[in-house]
Amino acid sequence: MLWKSKISYIALGTIVMTACCKDEPDSPQPSGVFSDEEYAVYMAYVYDSIPSASGKSILCSGVWTNSEYSGGTPSVRKLSSGRDEGVEVFDICVTGDKTVYVAGCIDYAAIYWENDKEVILPEGRGATGISVDSKGVVYTCGFQKDGYDEIAKLWRGTTPIILKNGARANKLSFCNDKCYVAGYGINPERVNAEEARIWIDGQSYSRLPQDNENDEGGFHPAIANDIASDGENWWCVGKEKNQAATYLPKVWINRSNNNLKRDGSGSSLTCIKHENGTFYIGGNDGFRAMYWTACQKSRKENRISEYKEYTLSSGATQAIVDDIDVLNGIVVCCGYEVSTTGSYIPKLWINGSEYNLGQQLNNYSKVRPRAVTIVKRK
Repeated sequence: MLWKSKISYIALGTIVMTACCKDEPDSPQPSGVFSDEEYAVYMAYVYDSIPSASGKSILCSGVWTNSEYSGGTPSVRKLSSGRDEGVEVFDICVTGDKTVYVAGCIDYAAIYWENDKEVILPEGRGATGISVDSKGVVYTCGFQKDGYDEIAKLWRGTTPIILKNGARANKLSFCNDKCYVAGYGINPERVNAEEARIWIDGQSYSRLPQDNENDEGGFHPAIANDIASDGENWWCVGKEKNQAATYLPKVWINRSNNNLKRDGSGSSLTCIKHENGTFYIGGNDGFRAMYWTACQKSRKENRISEYKEYTLSSGATQAIVDDIDVLNGIVVCCGYEVSTTGSYIPKLWINGSEYNLGQQLNNYSKVRPRAVTIVKRK
């Protein structure tokens, strides 16, 4: 069985290096140099509107963009302005011509936005991942819901494709025009037991191996949150439930089972990107927002090498990285930190340091970034 070849790379701690927020300037930083004039960062976020007269708050969404010059005022725009059904976003991508695509849902219907234009995705409850192939075709992934049953979906343009044995598709990515999708299915013999799965070009793979397995399959739920490829190999990240309140942060390399064993009981890996032979992984270790960089041991060895970790928050309160992107060695992460009073504090980190999101987001309630991307302005 494949699980017998699983590899834990906690032993690589001897080469771990930690990069923290800007209050620790001596920490190592990524190699890319960021400037507002050269790079545009787009962040999709959700927030609660001012409660209506009935006392019901309404979920809204928007897109934040940094100013074109240092010290300028960032742009903040609402998606589907005027709607009150509840607008939720999950992913974002930007093409070379600066067309902004955002995946989400409006009142139980899957949708994506092309700039401000709404595109309805048939047979969908929510769209959670989005990307554009080299021919300009928009791909989204997500799920449909029929009663209590969920079905993982992929849309090519607006054409729905059922992802076999899937309940939800969480994120997708492209490499060499291959479409990689990460998500999970449900084992019908074990109620509420999610099984991590991936699909390549719409074709299903058997579930990804877990630590807690026997002849009947895994004991605990496991979810694949995101996936990336270097053209020859693919890496998938997620989590496997270990005990009542603990998780094993997972890295699957070409279906080989790797653990990122952490001390935090609520640890999870949420997102991954690839650039120039290095994989960039975001998530949290317990209460601390983190990201990691790692490479593959060799083309044939599904093992991790050159592993480093970067701490983005103190751990005094809960914090997490929800999404990560990288361009020319510049690493951008978005997420949130929970204040001592329990409210969300939206966060954007660029090369390990917090970036000022401006005052306008402070006018909103419960702002939570969901996805981020970085592109060159010219």
